[in-house]
Amino acid sequence: MVGTAEQINLSGDRLAKVDALPKVTGTADFGADIDLPGLIQGKVLRSPHAHAIIKSIDTSAAEVLPGVDAVITGADFPTIEAGGSAGTGEVDISLRYLSELVIARDKALFQGHPVAAVAARTAEIAEEATKLIKVDYEILAPVQDPVEAMAPGAPLLHDDMLTKSIGGEADSPSNVALHVELGRGDVDAAFAASDHIIERTYKTSIVHQGYIEPEAETAWYHNDGSIEVWADTQGIFDHRNQLSNLLEIDQGDILVRGTEVGGAFGAKAQTRISPLCVMLSKKAGKPVQIVLTRTEVLSATGPGAAATVTVKMGATNDGKMKAVQARFVYGAGAFPGAPVAIGCLCSFAPYQPDAARIDGYDVVTNTPRVAAYRAPGATVGSYAAESAVDEMAKKLGMDPIDFRLANVSRTGDQNMNDMAFDTIGIEEMLKAAKAHPHYTAPLKGDNAGRGIGIGWWPNGIGVSSCRMIVNPDGTIALVVGTMDLSSTRTGFVQMAAETLGLDPSEVHITTGDTGSIAYSGTAGGSRVTRSMGSAIYDASNNIVDQIKERVASKLGVTPEFVDFSDGEFSARDVPDNSMSFREAAKEAVSSGNDIVASASNDPNMRTANGYALDIADVDVDPDTGKTTLTRFTAFQDVGKVVNPDAAEGQIQGGAVQGIGWALNEEYVYDDTGVLQNASLLDYRMPTALDLPRIDCVVMEIPADDGPYGVRGVGEPPIVPPAGAIANAINSATGVRMTQLPMSPERVFWAMQDANNGSAEAAGD
Repeated sequence: MVGTAEQINLSGDRLAKVDALPKVTGTADFGADIDLPGLIQGKVLRSPHAHAIIKSIDTSAAEVLPGVDAVITGADFPTIEAGGSAGTGEVDISLRYLSELVIARDKALFQGHPVAAVAARTAEIAEEATKLIKVDYEILAPVQDPVEAMAPGAPLLHDDMLTKSIGGEADSPSNVALHVELGRGDVDAAFAASDHIIERTYKTSIVHQGYIEPEAETAWYHNDGSIEVWADTQGIFDHRNQLSNLLEIDQGDILVRGTEVGGAFGAKAQTRISPLCVMLSKKAGKPVQIVLTRTEVLSATGPGAAATVTVKMGATNDGKMKAVQARFVYGAGAFPGAPVAIGCLCSFAPYQPDAARIDGYDVVTNTPRVAAYRAPGATVGSYAAESAVDEMAKKLGMDPIDFRLANVSRTGDQNMNDMAFDTIGIEEMLKAAKAHPHYTAPLKGDNAGRGIGIGWWPNGIGVSSCRMIVNPDGTIALVVGTMDLSSTRTGFVQMAAETLGLDPSEVHITTGDTGSIAYSGTAGGSRVTRSMGSAIYDASNNIVDQIKERVASKLGVTPEFVDFSDGEFSARDVPDNSMSFREAAKEAVSSGNDIVASASNDPNMRTANGYALDIADVDVDPDTGKTTLTRFTAFQDVGKVVNPDAAEGQIQGGAVQGIGWALNEEYVYDDTGVLQNASLLDYRMPTALDLPRIDCVVMEIPADDGPYGVRGVGEPPIVPPAGAIANAINSATGVRMTQLPMSPERVFWAMQDANNGSAEAAGD
């Protein structure tokens, strides 16, 4: 055996990205780089209305435009009646609703909803053809706000959607798809035993993931009925499964190849444009490519969910959190499936109140159907929870870290779903933060403030598969089935190299397609490094065992007396009788018999809880309300660091996205449901000029299960920034901000209201 989990000691070297050269030189293939013989371009006709009945579609004029090869509408797609899961990961959607999201049938449910698509010789001709398609709409009243969508008499998006809850299904349709209930203990008694009670409602906006590369996919429907797809996706196998179910085509007839992914953050876990490419290609008899514009990305792909959260909290004078009651209303967009359940679970996971009652509602609205966005559901929930925790600490006159320490979750404690936490180190993280020079440093300036926030994410498991081949020269060819969104291939190379005692340059990695590797789940949920690491460890064991069998005679012993450690095979108890891995590997394959090992991780591995904590310093201009972030320190427990550069990059990137969510980013709709800021000029994401250095404190408390002790890094860092910054603004101004983003206008008017003697507020 290679060794037990405890014996695998990753060096944590700052290895350069293995894919750096092709990416910086432009030779890596992203979605729009695919070029095939006879390739034609597709364009999508989208509804200009947020809510409308599609009475008729006339495509005749588009079909006869010179250069047009195919035109499709919803009538060209199978009708999906089943409501089963489409397998889209963290923010799941039913097959029926995914089919209707890909292309509308009887109703357009958001501005940008596809109603037809065209393939033509050039993108310009295809665009011109979409303008010739005549659609007769009956415009209906839209609803954008999820709370308003819950009200009796609100416009119904789906006439047959009944609210599901633990009590069954409702009797009449509404815009509420799901009611989630979590909790423990006697909440009413716990509030009665509290010395202090606070209650406040928080509101957040729809935001976009802001990935650099717009969706771009290509499909080729061959004459024999086989299909090739080049997908800008987070998961090639789940992408294939979705295509198979949506188009009612056998999976064996579909080959999906993943292109490089220029950012995703959860948004590219579900197929949106490749089904259109497939059906256009089937009609045209040629490969079809669709590349979205930035406006299409912002107005018609899956953003992060908006929410309205009410939190009530009770505590005693000695700092014990007695009771928490919360109501989470998440907007799903046009089809159900908002991340409300995980949002409810994440929000108070860092704490152990005596009693809790949490209700969550998944509500449809006339906006783009939401997708996963880096710890989906957790950021907005944490913003509300951490704001409430901070407010209670101030009411009690306690240091905010001390109040959290008095109520912190520890290993073995239960979350709100009664599941016990495996090894966690949030207590150690809080203590490290309290002793950190950032927290102990004095604030500078009359308008300065400091705040902290905590975030939790469960980190997924799922299945990841790899294939290892020993080359004749003793190097390793490593094939993996997961997509690389965050330098994971570099980490995989390091894991394989250190497990086998090789230099990373001796491990050559590629990503397989659906025909060359065993099933691997979608890259998401902060699961891939841990699950693939386990697969790599098992494959390495298999490789070593095969080599032992083949070199034992050379070492003068039987295989059971061959040891392997630190990259060296040796005969047990025989001094100076050893071979390096490469020497042994060359000997083992010299007869021409390949050494190959395939492995998948155990999908029943225990979860590897991910915790993050931020300290944020701000300066708030009293004349304009502009908040300047002056210092930011991000703590995160990564279990075991594989590559510090990659880990810190993920922490910094997640923190910056959370900062944008906190201060700048939001979708702005007019009264008709039309998005007003569908460009990166008007949709304001932070740049380097808006940010201080993001300092990272990487903590290592090994996770349970798995050979390396790693935890997922990608998602926890986006969770706490909004809460930390809101608490810093309160520290600077005395105003409790209750709406994201905390833009200069909102902060300014909140300060004006406070100065005029009205209640603390920050809503519009």
